Amino acid sequence: MKIRIVGVLLLLAMLISVMAACGSTTPTPGKETDKEQTTSKSGETSSQPGGETETVGGSQEDLSDGLADEDFNEYLFTVLYSNRGLMVLNEVDDFTGDLIEDAIYEGAQAVKERFNVVYERINAGGDQELSNRLSNSVLTSGTVDEFSMTIGHDFLTVSNAMKGCYADLTDVPAFHNLSKPWWPENNINSISVGGRLYVASSYASYSPLAAAGAIVFNKKIIHDLGLEAPYQTVRDGDWTMEELLNYAEDGYQDLDKDGTININGGEVYGFAIGRECGYTFQRSVDVVPIFKDENDMPYFNLDVARADEFLSNLDSIFEYGKFFLEDNNSHNVAFGANAALMIQTSLNTVLKTIRNFEGVTYGFLPMPKLNDEQEKYISGSTDMLWGIPQTSSGHMKEISTVIEALSCQCYNYVLPAFYESTMKSKLSDSEEDVEMLDIVRDSTALSFAYFYSRALGGTEVCMADLPRNTKAGEVSSYVSANQTALEENLAILVEQYQQLQELVG
Repeated sequence: MKIRIVGVLLLLAMLISVMAACGSTTPTPGKETDKEQTTSKSGETSSQPGGETETVGGSQEDLSDGLADEDFNEYLFTVLYSNRGLMVLNEVDDFTGDLIEDAIYEGAQAVKERFNVVYERINAGGDQELSNRLSNSVLTSGTVDEFSMTIGHDFLTVSNAMKGCYADLTDVPAFHNLSKPWWPENNINSISVGGRLYVASSYASYSPLAAAGAIVFNKKIIHDLGLEAPYQTVRDGDWTMEELLNYAEDGYQDLDKDGTININGGEVYGFAIGRECGYTFQRSVDVVPIFKDENDMPYFNLDVARADEFLSNLDSIFEYGKFFLEDNNSHNVAFGANAALMIQTSLNTVLKTIRNFEGVTYGFLPMPKLNDEQEKYISGSTDMLWGIPQTSSGHMKEISTVIEALSCQCYNYVLPAFYESTMKSKLSDSEEDVEMLDIVRDSTALSFAYFYSRALGGTEVCMADLPRNTKAGEVSSYVSANQTALEENLAILVEQYQQLQELVG
């Protein structure tokens, strides 16, 4: 009962404050980024969510969106999304009792009432169904104002952008030149080409932080083995793939020595990851194939020696673990059965799955560095990308205003509900785990190569997921076989973006 009362009081406090901050027309002094947006030379940089601030929303004085209050006469704001979920708006018009969902709902209600709009949510089904429906709406039928916004699968959304489905976001007045902290520079750099932005990764939802990669370890197993959790190793900056290998070797328990792990027979993987974790691991050790020049143009520049070291280290680690190429859940199942010392996962998977495992006490660690030469920890991540269909650009003022206001609400209230109130307060077992989570949050990074994988010819060509495409000792030949095609596809991508400027402005 005590926990329930505290939760209700916290929610009420959020609901009272949520109506005030983002609705203010005067920006909070000293808390906003007023400088003009700049683009870094690399499309693969890491950037702390929230721009120049030290935390992800809410912990400092709440920021204002700076938008004037207007009456949009019940404009129908229609969002097309997939079965992956909506995240920007709730799928139901009511409180659910879930802290995160209720923060999303209350923020959306505040925006709805402030601008006098009506929400419509359309679930297209699967990711490909969403992509097809949007493409048919814009390119085949040319239906005006059918959808105000779409949010869905990362590189499928980019693929639709390359076809000319979306409006350019860089010149939209409501977005304030993308200078607000819910537009992290790294997210923009990981999507834009030549300063143009046809789809977005931003804190319109909490997706970029929720997808951040992390290591989760079993505290009971590590205790039973007489090992120390590597918190101090992380603090010292020495948490590398070599250190992960040492833990994987110590944790591996193949009791019958048959070369396989029976998760129901008391045997234990030292380390395991799932099918979709290879990319985020590669991003976390800073093995990136695509960079950006001073004009925001992408170019190929994979460090072959670094890539080979990464794959060689993985081979050693998986002598004591497994890469589940067939699915993205078996490593979680093993962890839930107390049959894995460490796994790579995402914060969202902890929220949705790992927290529900009975009899499992877990701790957090950031993703390891490749080696001692890597300066900083990196948490490879992705996002549910969103865009504004170019056939709805006649209502750009209404659409962009609603999105910017929702983004302000997310930054000030939804992100803290997810990160501060849930990940740190509810799902962390110790102060050390909170400290590790802050490292994950502060080092979240996206990847241009991953988002544009289809445009670049698929993962085999764009090299956004080396662990699934090649192996140690063969990177040089792999690059030789694929680099020409990749560079040709990059040239086509740039040309397509130039054509998009003429097509959708």
